[in-house]
Amino acid sequence: MNAIPANELKRHGISAIEKLLSKGPVHVIKRNQPVCVVLAEDEYERLVLASGAIDTQERISVMEWFSLSVSGTAGKSEIDERLAEERGAWDKR
Repeated sequence: MNAIPANELKRHGISAIEKLLSKGPVHVIKRNQPVCVVLAEDEYERLVLASGAIDTQERISVMEWFSLSVSGTAGKSEIDERLAEERGAWDKR
């Protein structure tokens, strides 16, 4: 396992992660337990695309997004309801 203790990451910063990423994903260890995994951007993109979580047809730049016309309006309660539904779906994954 390609790993780095959290205190070493704290001391050396992102350069410590960058060195290890050349060997693959890096597990961050805190209190002798892995707490997260850091992936190279290209590996993350590959996994996201492979999972089908992002449809490449729908990806647009921020500037393109800002230029889109508004298709409607929603009140605060409707937005809050939509957010609650979306967050509930996260918990089910």
